[in-house]
Amino acid sequence: MFNQHKNALTQLLYQRAATFRQVPGAVDAVLMPYTSFNFGRDPRRTRDPSVAASPLPAPMSCGDAIVSGNVGSILDLRTVGFWLALLYGVPTANKAVTKQPTNVTGVMVHYANAAAPTGNGTLTWVAAGTTLSWQANGDTAGATVNVGAGGRFTLQSGTAAKEIVVTVTAGALPVGNQNDADIAVSGTLKAHVFPINLDDRPNALLEMGHLDTGNNKFYRYLGAMLNELSYDIMALEQNIAMQFIAGEEVDPLPGAAWDATPTSYSPARACGHGGLITDGATGLGKLTGGTFRVSNGMEGVELGDGLEGYGLVNQGELSIGGTVRALFTSADAYALARANTTTRMLVQSSATSGVDTFKLVADLPAVQFVEKVVPKEGKSGLFVDLDWQAHRLTSGVLPLIYLVSDVAAY
Repeated sequence: MFNQHKNALTQLLYQRAATFRQVPGAVDAVLMPYTSFNFGRDPRRTRDPSVAASPLPAPMSCGDAIVSGNVGSILDLRTVGFWLALLYGVPTANKAVTKQPTNVTGVMVHYANAAAPTGNGTLTWVAAGTTLSWQANGDTAGATVNVGAGGRFTLQSGTAAKEIVVTVTAGALPVGNQNDADIAVSGTLKAHVFPINLDDRPNALLEMGHLDTGNNKFYRYLGAMLNELSYDIMALEQNIAMQFIAGEEVDPLPGAAWDATPTSYSPARACGHGGLITDGATGLGKLTGGTFRVSNGMEGVELGDGLEGYGLVNQGELSIGGTVRALFTSADAYALARANTTTRMLVQSSATSGVDTFKLVADLPAVQFVEKVVPKEGKSGLFVDLDWQAHRLTSGVLPLIYLVSDVAAY
């Protein structure tokens, strides 16, 4: 028999590291799902141009190896949080809210403080003052907040550290007074809120293990940093594509797996019916597809430190954007692009696991669509493909990115 490696007998391990290019202090890896792993060491050998009266050149020599490449995976709403911690930064774990308002329309509750009590709280709307207030389970109501202008707000309960975070669509608020007394704060699901900033991103150890009996090989990479991540929001089977830059590949190859007993999770895969793109109300019209892409604008830098590979990874400006495909109508997304009008955009992927709903949410307060020519082909209905980009607001309000899952921490 040939000792050819089989992809079915591989595993991908992940563990975040404290210092770039350094091995983590304690072994505590996670087994990650993947669909493709085109990632590794490029020795960058250079040709020897010497003339030696020979029909063949001298062996290639010199070079400075680099490590980079692409990784593909299913959009698993449990393990994706580990990748997102490299993309945005380490999240804070708050409590998920599993029941949205039905009477107080125009309000989306994102999450509750980690110290908020589990159970049903009450959201109260008073039309005369255009105010909202929040009362956590077992607590008194907090101060009212004027939300008439719409936007994102933090509503305090009567006791500190029991607040919720909401986004309000002003035009959809009720005409008269309303309340919802069943806003459920979960005792098991977490809402992991990712930072949106220009801080240096974390790095990780990645290891591709070939577990063929008697032919084991372990390719271990240090200083792996996630530069880009993208996915199709409304695909039947949602997958993510990632682009990495790493510091080095461990040489010689380790003789055993980094972690013999890694933590593993049952996947909760986001599927097409869980893909959602709206403006928080109804203003974007009929969308038939869309993509979401985040880039950190990273660039590997080789240092004069006597070590091969990248000694530094420079980080540029964070960008969030993608595409949408819309029905060509007289309004909605195409009209926004035509008028160069900024809009809110809410992007969500979700999956059910038993009685729980996991979801990845991006609430983008300011998005521009880019006008495109509408192709006139065939005799059926017309579609238009538009690029979109999230941008900053002078008010300083930034996108809110969070993941609802039953994983305690990322």
